[in-house]
Amino acid sequence: MTTGEPEVMPKPRYTRDQIKTMVSELDAGQMAGEVSRRYGISISTLYRWRAKFAHERQPDDKERLRSLEDEHRRLKKQFAELTLDYATLRAALIRDVRGDC
Repeated sequence: MTTGEPEVMPKPRYTRDQIKTMVSELDAGQMAGEVSRRYGISISTLYRWRAKFAHERQPDDKERLRSLEDEHRRLKKQFAELTLDYATLRAALIRDVRGDC
């Protein structure tokens, strides 16, 4: 580079995992300026990455389906228990009412 042109430093390249780490730190509540200074990037880059990887932070369809099935199973069990309690209490109440007359 003896032609008088200034040397241009290459931009640092970050892996997808490194970017996700930076974005997760931002989402965890750390200040954007603090995270950007630590990694040597601009705040706007950090927010751009956050917007770009927002869809990847959401659980995938299989994971979501599994959690919904677990919740459905738990609610069905709870409903069955409450139905049984209701039937038992109703039968006891009917016996009490008939016994007093």
